[in-house]
Amino acid sequence: MNYVCQYAIVRFLPYAETGEFANVGIVLHCAQNGEFQFRLMSRVRRITAFFEELDVTVYRRARKELSDELTRVEQLFQTHPQRKESEFGRQLFLELTRPREAMLRFDKPRVLMAQDVGQKFEELYNFYIGRNFVTREYQEKLIEKEVRSALRQANLIGHYREQVLGDRSYHARFPFVCSTDGMPMVVIKPLHLGQDEPTQIYDHGWEWVGKVRKLRQQAFLPAQVLFAVQGPQAGSPECDQVFEEISAELQAQQVEVVDHREVARIIAFAGQVA
Repeated sequence: MNYVCQYAIVRFLPYAETGEFANVGIVLHCAQNGEFQFRLMSRVRRITAFFEELDVTVYRRARKELSDELTRVEQLFQTHPQRKESEFGRQLFLELTRPREAMLRFDKPRVLMAQDVGQKFEELYNFYIGRNFVTREYQEKLIEKEVRSALRQANLIGHYREQVLGDRSYHARFPFVCSTDGMPMVVIKPLHLGQDEPTQIYDHGWEWVGKVRKLRQQAFLPAQVLFAVQGPQAGSPECDQVFEEISAELQAQQVEVVDHREVARIIAFAGQVA
């Protein structure tokens, strides 16, 4: 059976003057079965990273107040004498999500169809709040796009192309390789090490340390190799420590590690072919 559901994204907007906001929660209601679900993000790292000057207790306090309100609404959906009447549920949801002048407010309600309401709620939360589509591959494609744009503006893109280095037994793909007579001379590789968990940084970082080490041993890499790296957001000493360790390991393999935002350094490195 398909259920018609209404949902709204909860947004944290501490400064109405600028209109900047962060998605921090989801509320969902299904009028057909009276189901109501909500979840608010408990982690504050995204808040502190985006609103650096904000006292994080402001978000925690606003979150507590809205959570209490949503809990009361949830109880209404469960106990009100009219809870099984679809019009009652629709009106209650519209009242809940009406425009408000508050730090935590609701985006305009949206409608969707779902066979499994609980599963759909999880999908919505993971997409809008968890941003599960933002994989390391996705992030590295963004860095790759940045590097390609910089090389194009510097009239260097014609020297570089994507290439697989190695042999049938072991190889790795690099998006920017400059070769002379079939021999790689300069290599540039985007690398995302901005994961939220130290273990994730270890896993992906050591994967590339191992690749570089193996390719170096087999003489498939040139002397000139640069990794344009996106590191962790500020606020996590554990992540910073792991990032520094991985960077040091790459440098030990004669890899130049550069922040992906340091365009001038990347261009200077790439310009060795000119």
